[in-house]
Amino acid sequence: MKSFPPVFPPPLAPRARGIWGGCSLFPVPCYMNPIAIVTTPDDTLNVRSTPNGEIVDILGDGTQVEISGDSVNIEGEIWTPIGINRWVAAKYLTLIDAEILAIPGAKIISTQTEEQIGGGLQVYQTKLLDNTGTIINTVRCVSGRIGQQIPSDISGSQTPLPFGIYTFDAPGIVEDAPGEFGGVWSAITPTFPTERAGLGVHYDPSALLSVSETGTSGCLATPTIEEREIMTTFILEYQPTHLIVKKPENQD
Repeated sequence: MKSFPPVFPPPLAPRARGIWGGCSLFPVPCYMNPIAIVTTPDDTLNVRSTPNGEIVDILGDGTQVEISGDSVNIEGEIWTPIGINRWVAAKYLTLIDAEILAIPGAKIISTQTEEQIGGGLQVYQTKLLDNTGTIINTVRCVSGRIGQQIPSDISGSQTPLPFGIYTFDAPGIVEDAPGEFGGVWSAITPTFPTERAGLGVHYDPSALLSVSETGTSGCLATPTIEEREIMTTFILEYQPTHLIVKKPENQD
């Protein structure tokens, strides 16, 4: 059995804002093993005694696991250890930065992807995590206008909100908001210097229509009523304190 280097990327490179800056807002021990979350929507993940070996356990979608060593490639399938004699298929794990998990309370992690909807809005895969780091649900979100999908710090640009960490102004509160806010509004504030202000999480009733109002002026919005209800229920029930907006997984 040939051993390969870990298949997971390292934590996000240092940035000039939030936990990606020169010093962490939420310090974590440097000796922590990588943390991942089982990602098998509406299904379970088999845990095996050896790579592709006997099934010894079953994990549910959203379960948090600790990666205990190097992954191996067996006949084209990557297997990752999550304990002694416990191996899982790596493709069903989503690596979560330890510093993000160290943020106290429930949180929302929204990652920009290459997928597009509504005639040109990039989808933000958005995970809703409780205070233990377990994924409660996943929804899609959009931000910015069609043709203006590169995040920026420029006020009034109608581009997506900048990557970084935001705090909810009133955790657990969803206000009624008319028109293009889709009836829901939860205000957020960036924890880093930026010209962007007046941001929040809401529902975009025009997200799939390809009209002038499609997208947002910079807020993060769910594109369907079903996803609006999932997001609203999560905010009301779990009272997330932070929103983390991340670059696509394949970017540094």
